[in-house]
Amino acid sequence: MKKNVEKKTKKFPLGMLTAIFMLIADVLYIALDGADRTFSMLAFGLILAGVLVQFLSGVLPKKIAFAMPIVSVACYGVGFAQCLSLGLETLSDVWNQVTFVGGNATMAVLFIALFFVGTFTSIVASFTQGE
Repeated sequence: MKKNVEKKTKKFPLGMLTAIFMLIADVLYIALDGADRTFSMLAFGLILAGVLVQFLSGVLPKKIAFAMPIVSVACYGVGFAQCLSLGLETLSDVWNQVTFVGGNATMAVLFIALFFVGTFTSIVASFTQGE
């Protein structure tokens, strides 16, 4: 088991760093934006699921975990899309100078950017994790 984890940690550093980054971003998302219009429990849950899947892919044997980085990317991508969907409504209000939907535009832009960076990095990591 120890040999398996040592082999994988040499091959999976970008995926693991991305998972840690997304976990921190997800905790900040619920702490800072949890009561706002731009918060989505679906996005929070999917980002958390992606983090858990990525961590499991680093520990499980290769026969089981070969496709887990792709599942992680899917979770991150759908969570990012949900965050983007709610954030764009708020940004539209700012652009049009009306208060129709409401929400904190600064937090929307911050978490859209964080989740985009994490999703993109996870995509890159999933292509570099092969033998």
